[in-house]
Amino acid sequence: MADLSDVENVLVSTITQIVYPTGTGNPSVVSAGCKIYRGWPVSANLDADLAAGLINISVFPQNTETSKTLYTKDWQELPVSTPSLTLAASGTTITVGGTSSSPLNAAAIVNRKGYVYPVQAGDTLNVIATGLAALISADTPATSTGPVITVPAARQIAARVGAVGTVARETKRQKRGIQITFWCPNPAVRDAVVPVVDRALAATQFLSLPDGSGGRMIYERSTVSDRSEREGLYRRDLFYSVEYPTTDSLGAAQIVAELFNLTGGLDPSAPAIQSFTL
Repeated sequence: MADLSDVENVLVSTITQIVYPTGTGNPSVVSAGCKIYRGWPVSANLDADLAAGLINISVFPQNTETSKTLYTKDWQELPVSTPSLTLAASGTTITVGGTSSSPLNAAAIVNRKGYVYPVQAGDTLNVIATGLAALISADTPATSTGPVITVPAARQIAARVGAVGTVARETKRQKRGIQITFWCPNPAVRDAVVPVVDRALAATQFLSLPDGSGGRMIYERSTVSDRSEREGLYRRDLFYSVEYPTTDSLGAAQIVAELFNLTGGLDPSAPAIQSFTL
């Protein structure tokens, strides 16, 4: 689920990438060193950093929050990557190929019955073939040699690979104000770094959050403060709002074998059609 802490962490990472476009091991966009973090700065630490010529950029949530809950709580499927494991059926054989990963389901459909092997972490192609062959053998003789499964009595044979993805639902939605404060040792550095960050954030419509959801960013306002009572502190605040959902999520496996139970005929005690798998 997405939390306010996730929004703050993503903003810290985003601002760090803006300020250090070639990596934190290289100079920042304004050459001066920058510390970018969640929360409000500790006064003593801030004084020491300013004296050393370091910029502090803090990301702090405001107390302003508005409920934006408008949607039904329906489960939605999140994007899932295509499995790198492959199963190829030909004649009376199934060949396991590609690259093994977990969680995945490897399925063989033999004579209209499905056999599903859940791939385990560390399984090789040969292990997957052996596991599937063992399941098939419970009904029809089957052997495996390396990654190839042979079912001599197979009249119909097919193979499928199913990924295990995630379904999520939005339980509530909120809009939260975020204050991004630049604490700078001189006005020239402040005037150099703030526009770079502000332009990039203003062009960012959505933040990608860890649970797969997105937070919509909107610019609100900006303030400037030159603290005469504290020499060497030049500050500017950017205020953005982020609208983001709180979500629940569950693991969901793709369907690799369908089982239908059908009954028919004139005599209910003797169905004309038995269970079969497609």
